[in-house]
Amino acid sequence: MILQDFEKKIFKFIRDYKIFNKYDKILLGVSGGKDSMSLLHVMSKLSKTMGFEISVAHLNHCMREEADNDEAFVRQACWKLKIPFFSKKVDVFTYSKKNKVGVEVAGRKLRYEFFYETLRRLSYNKIATAHHMDDLFETMIYRILRGTGIYGLGGLIPIEEEITKPMLCVDLEEIKNYVTINNIEYVEDKYNYSLDYARNKIRYEITPLFKKINPRYKESFFRLAKIIWSYREEVKRKFEERSEISKDSLKLRLENDFFDGEIIRIAFLKFGKYPPNMEETEKIIKMRKGGVRKINGLSITKKSDSLLVKI
Repeated sequence: MILQDFEKKIFKFIRDYKIFNKYDKILLGVSGGKDSMSLLHVMSKLSKTMGFEISVAHLNHCMREEADNDEAFVRQACWKLKIPFFSKKVDVFTYSKKNKVGVEVAGRKLRYEFFYETLRRLSYNKIATAHHMDDLFETMIYRILRGTGIYGLGGLIPIEEEITKPMLCVDLEEIKNYVTINNIEYVEDKYNYSLDYARNKIRYEITPLFKKINPRYKESFFRLAKIIWSYREEVKRKFEERSEISKDSLKLRLENDFFDGEIIRIAFLKFGKYPPNMEETEKIIKMRKGGVRKINGLSITKKSDSLLVKI
């Protein structure tokens, strides 16, 4: 099968970061927008080339009058490509108010809950989303503004556990060209243009300033992200070397170096807890022998040269 340049670029990225393998069963998150419709068409072709299986999951957020039409649109596209389609309807606004969280946070939580629910039901092993280079840049800027360490600065990751992002190597302009050249239909979401959302403020107010300074700013940030992805892999190796994991506890060996703080934050993530900030991490490391701290639902006890982390 002949691949276009856009598809070859994604194929190479998948190979470079070992994102997919033969016989993988991959659930694609498809909203119907140009990004996810590109993902759908590229993965449909690559599934034949690489030998993996795909299905589509679509969450109807009920956030727009056109939401039901969007669901029908994606269902029809999957039918044409002979790809299994699964959908669910939720009310994001109601969930947002009831749980007192922002609409963006609510939408993301419900979306991934549905993805994982479908993944388990189908006995699939990976989820693929259509995040691209522009998303990566915006996430890096957002995390810098909110405050992050080196580990978190990498923003979006090519593959982490079951979640994969095979389109991080292409930008929005390339996606627009791809859907135009191939006459791929898609739907527009008005919330992508609303300045009520922080990410859109970055996209429409801050990004143009970067473009004036360096028209190839996205490529610069992408190179930085790749360096940080390598750094994250090194941190994970350090964690494996210095940790002993049991059912409800985790022992971390401290070596009085820079990586101590990083492996403590990974320990929190292993328990599904939000990691402490830099100041809290420093306090944990400097605890006296026998000292105990309770943070984000975890109890941390200082031994002579180690930490015992328990739920």
